Amino acid sequence: MTVRTNEPGHLADRYWEFLLEREPLLRVRQGLPVETLPPASPVEAEERARFAEGVLAGVRALDGAELSGTDADTVGFLAGLAEQEVRAQRCYWLTPAATPYRLFPLSLYVDAVFRPFVFAERADSERYVSLVRELARVVGSIADRTAEQAARGFRVPAPALAGARATLVGLRTSVAQRVEVDDGRLGGLGAAERGHLWDGVRRLVEAELVPGFDRLLALLDDPDYLREAPREVGWARYEGGDEAYRDFARTHSGGDTPPERLHELGREQCLELAERMREVRATLGFHGSEAEFHERLRTEPRLYARTPEEVEARYQGYLDRLAPLLPRWFTVLPDAPYGLARLDPALEAGMTFGYYEQPTPATPVGRYRYNGSGLEGRSLIGAASLIHHELAPGHHFHLARQAENRALPQLRREVAEFGAFNEGWAEYAAGLGWEMGLYDDPWDAYGRLAQERFTAQRLVVDTGLNLGTMGLEQARDFMRANSTEAEGQIASDLLRYATDLPGQALSYRAGYLEFVRLRARTEAGLGAGFEVRAFHEAVLGGGGLPFPALGRRVEREADNRY
Repeated sequence: MTVRTNEPGHLADRYWEFLLEREPLLRVRQGLPVETLPPASPVEAEERARFAEGVLAGVRALDGAELSGTDADTVGFLAGLAEQEVRAQRCYWLTPAATPYRLFPLSLYVDAVFRPFVFAERADSERYVSLVRELARVVGSIADRTAEQAARGFRVPAPALAGARATLVGLRTSVAQRVEVDDGRLGGLGAAERGHLWDGVRRLVEAELVPGFDRLLALLDDPDYLREAPREVGWARYEGGDEAYRDFARTHSGGDTPPERLHELGREQCLELAERMREVRATLGFHGSEAEFHERLRTEPRLYARTPEEVEARYQGYLDRLAPLLPRWFTVLPDAPYGLARLDPALEAGMTFGYYEQPTPATPVGRYRYNGSGLEGRSLIGAASLIHHELAPGHHFHLARQAENRALPQLRREVAEFGAFNEGWAEYAAGLGWEMGLYDDPWDAYGRLAQERFTAQRLVVDTGLNLGTMGLEQARDFMRANSTEAEGQIASDLLRYATDLPGQALSYRAGYLEFVRLRARTEAGLGAGFEVRAFHEAVLGGGGLPFPALGRRVEREADNRY
């Protein structure tokens, strides 16, 4: 790949064009037709890594160049993004494919590509049938990867197989049903075209899509697979797993802090937060042990909803209270509105909470897709903290603002691949609730502190499990002692850390601490000249960045604006 080395924007544009050809969700957000879906293949991973290496060469060619603020940010963005891509390819065969969170894109494709699909003419029906075939091909590629990984000695550990299987069974039914097209969406097609569409989709579902899921299920159910699946969890159990985990940790924590130090830091944070939680219990008039208080939480009526609608109403109440306070803390608010919707029930069994769904041209509202299942065991003690993390002023304020910022190259508007920035900002934003008075109710305060300790204990258990210094039972004991989660959620989370998304859970507390340090450093440098709204705009005005580039940006903005 050749680039004009004096133009970071050109290099960003090339990267954007490369990704836009391959990533359907990016195309959907641009209102572009989706023609293909990316397979889970080593060829695809190698192609992406080769392109990323070319980007890094272009970045190196810029070394020493005099760059403006935006260009300097863009170079930092490009380097961070390309380095992550190279690490991902290096860990390709040690990255699972058939676990709950890794299967998540299948449901996203249905929601973003298939459900909003518009039929105006026969060519549209042909493209839709082709996309169903593409979806079946993706499922088949996941099966191919899973089989090849097993041949190389990498299998989903035995404790996680039931959850993986449950997710696949749910998706098999849900995806097959939801790609079927109801008559109400076909106003632009005649009777013959409608029949052609229905027949084509039905044949592909029966002959390719469902059999693809069946093949995946058969792989996980195969006696040889079951016999050879590791009984212990964590990446240290695999050949080459320790090195791979360090790559995962570097990507997800956003820095070079060794996992061993993150583990120690998590323990320190848990002790500090436990003391603050004890103080809040005292304000509630409770002077027994934490375990006794948490037993009370399990039977406290105000902390449980009876229906998904009640869950949604609770979240909405917190958002309503926040809204009038926002102008005091932010100079610019997102244009896109935000709201709530339930998670696809087929995914709920394999996911502890939910996820934030960015606005698209088809659905121009940022939404938190909440988990509405198992309500009898799903405490809402942390509901305030959670919704401020997921929507306002958390993920939505970062991601919607970034997408709306026309001063950024399109790559930087649309790509959000720096997990420590994403989750760190959301945690920092939820933490603003202390200053904003959103946790004045002791129950909400306790829930926020519990959420902070929950993210801190992730530093301990994610690193402990994956470095092989903690077993599953030891990690479960630590998590029980440092969270308010129910047993089912603890079990689900531990498997997420040690069998599904290694290192990803580090991004929350590690990222949060980086934002806290950045703000403290900026306040110390500016003294009485520090203004929190200007700091937030310095952080959000450039979109997501790797932390070294973010630090340089905030320092530059402080020099120019404060």
